[in-house]
Amino acid sequence: MTEQVEIAVVGAGPGGLCAALAAAQAGAQVALIDNNRHPGGQYYRQTAREFRGAPSSHQREGAALLQQAIAAGVRIIAETNVWGAFDDKVLALNDGAATTYLQARAIILATGAYDRPVAFPGWTLPGVMTAGAVQTLIKEQRILAGKRFLLAGTGPLQLVLAAELARAGAQVVAVLEGSRVFPRVLQHAGALWNQWERLSEGLSSWLTLARHRIPYRVGWGIVAAEGAAQVEQATIARLDGNWRPIRGSEEKIACDTIALGYGFVPFNTLSRLLGARQEWRPELGGEVPARDAQMQTSAPGVYAVGDCAGIGGAALARVEGQIAGSAAAAQVGHGTADAIPARASALARERRFQRMYAALFTPGVGLYELSQDDTILCRCEEITQAEVRHALALGADTTNEVKLITRGGMGDCQGRMCAHLIAHFIARETGRSVAQVGMLPPRPPIFPIPITALGVTR
Repeated sequence: MTEQVEIAVVGAGPGGLCAALAAAQAGAQVALIDNNRHPGGQYYRQTAREFRGAPSSHQREGAALLQQAIAAGVRIIAETNVWGAFDDKVLALNDGAATTYLQARAIILATGAYDRPVAFPGWTLPGVMTAGAVQTLIKEQRILAGKRFLLAGTGPLQLVLAAELARAGAQVVAVLEGSRVFPRVLQHAGALWNQWERLSEGLSSWLTLARHRIPYRVGWGIVAAEGAAQVEQATIARLDGNWRPIRGSEEKIACDTIALGYGFVPFNTLSRLLGARQEWRPELGGEVPARDAQMQTSAPGVYAVGDCAGIGGAALARVEGQIAGSAAAAQVGHGTADAIPARASALARERRFQRMYAALFTPGVGLYELSQDDTILCRCEEITQAEVRHALALGADTTNEVKLITRGGMGDCQGRMCAHLIAHFIARETGRSVAQVGMLPPRPPIFPIPITALGVTR
């Protein structure tokens, strides 16, 4: 049995909430699907109801936006994974107990992004985490993942996380910024105009770091993590312009938790399954769907907004969501796509910021050269770099061919943690671009589901 809906929105972060609200306000029937218990995505992530505490300004904003969407008639389908997408805009849903199918006349994808994985000696030790995981524990469950934190990565979100950790009582031993940002930021100063909320948050975070005397080291990165049963220390080093460690600059720094925040990778799997043409845009995080001015992909009736279509942050996601929601509603017969001219100024402002962010904080090629032959690249299947090298010696020359030989990318994460690592290694070894060696083709189920769910027919 397949349920029908006019518009399905996948992902309830800033972009998805705004898209659903705009479409519902135009008169469309909208279902908003999200795999979290509380809609909001990472930016608006709500504290679990079991934990009490005053909500942050972001949490209040997200809760208010959700209530607006519900009041406009949006149907919320929470704690549900979209594990597949098929012909005729059919989405396969699973809530942990049963699989259902939803067919939409238009689909808006707002599936966001995930932390960029970085492989180096020791990166699989307990205590090495992504910045997003550390932040999720703080926001949702008021839990500190450790006591002595080292933050390594790039971008202003590192400042925000360091400040959150310090305010929560953690010791932050250092924040390592891989980009040599200060000499170049003045070239993009115009993109900061009218970004007062971001500037205010950044200044507040900076002052918190200063108050807690947290070192902020520009042009530095992590080289290795060390420890017996868990992280005990890290080796760090100065980086050159290509993000390669400068020999002789290495230092040891004691810590029990390493938070890696080297940017994000767009989660474009559903747009690929739905047939949308993709482009390799490293400045936007990697592979993203091509879109028109209404945020529609090359697949008719399939829209993509926010970070799943190129890393740009919450403000850009909100604007794109409003445009796509209005356009999708018009497509199914409700109102007109009038959000584009109305939001043109805001869209231009956020795209300027997006270009500045990409220019300053896109990691260099050296980030993918930290792994050694005994370093695991695919954690699910425990495939080392040496095994990938052996697959290349056997004649494999694409990411998918390496997968067929090694099983790299066939685990629970379906390549989200390893595909970029393997693709960059193949590109380096073969002298080709990452676009040429390709990403892994998506296969449903894209998330783990009970095996019984695959026996359900529609």
